[in-house]
Amino acid sequence: FGMTLALVLKLSFVEETLTVTTQNYRLVAARVNEGKTAPLEQNMEAVELNRIRAMREVSEGQAEIALLELKNVVGMPPDLPLHLRGDFADLLDPLPPPEITAEQALENRPDLQTARALVDLAEARIEEARVGGKLDASVSAGYQRMNSGFPFRAFDSDAQLAPIRSVFHFVTFGVTLNLPIFNKNQGTIEAVAAEKIAAQKRLEFGELTVRREVAAGFVRYERAARAMEIYRAGVEKLAAVNLGVVRQTYELGAINLLDYIAEQRRYIQVKNDFIDAQLQVFLARVEILRAAAAPELITK
Repeated sequence: FGMTLALVLKLSFVEETLTVTTQNYRLVAARVNEGKTAPLEQNMEAVELNRIRAMREVSEGQAEIALLELKNVVGMPPDLPLHLRGDFADLLDPLPPPEITAEQALENRPDLQTARALVDLAEARIEEARVGGKLDASVSAGYQRMNSGFPFRAFDSDAQLAPIRSVFHFVTFGVTLNLPIFNKNQGTIEAVAAEKIAAQKRLEFGELTVRREVAAGFVRYERAARAMEIYRAGVEKLAAVNLGVVRQTYELGAINLLDYIAEQRRYIQVKNDFIDAQLQVFLARVEILRAAAAPELITK
């Protein structure tokens, strides 16, 4: 969004410059027709006008491509219109202190949350392996009823022939003890303990990286903000004033057209550099929010 907005602002500035240059060309052409100015100046202004026209075409193409990419990011079809809202007016709004931002990052960053979960998982696996290597006892009980016989007959106690058959009842009860004398899961425990150490090291490195990213983001923001303010107060405004003075001086005939064109080109470069400086401040603020996993960057 920030890069697209910068390109749109540059396009708007080029269009303003094209309007002014068109007026200048008409002024020079009128002077040539009146015989007050040599035809060479009209040709020189025509070259400058066509150069800015070409610049506008390039700027418009860059802005349109950036808008298409932005539509793709937000899931919009390329044929739907997209109008940007916002500007670079609030770039110096206060940010949370670096210490608070770093604590917020350590708490909310998904990569650190994942690293902490891996440490907890390794700890749970160590406990599981330790439990598996301790004395274990299991109790078992059972009951069986067996009805068996033979295909013969025999005399019973009443001297009567009866089938040879009997019913047996079995009740079993036992206790099984697992004595880990030779196998106490020491290998598994040591392996999982090594995994836990590795997970802890990754977590520590991740926390250091997050702190560095937050600190670097603030350094980038502070330097970019200072550069932007220098451009705003000491470069862009003065360049605009200088261009106005040179334009009036040229209209009065005190300087030639080449001096005015050179000053106008200088101002165009300064204006583009100022927009780039604003973009750097915007990107630095976004980098701080990204490093802290700020909720402003989370879409729902």
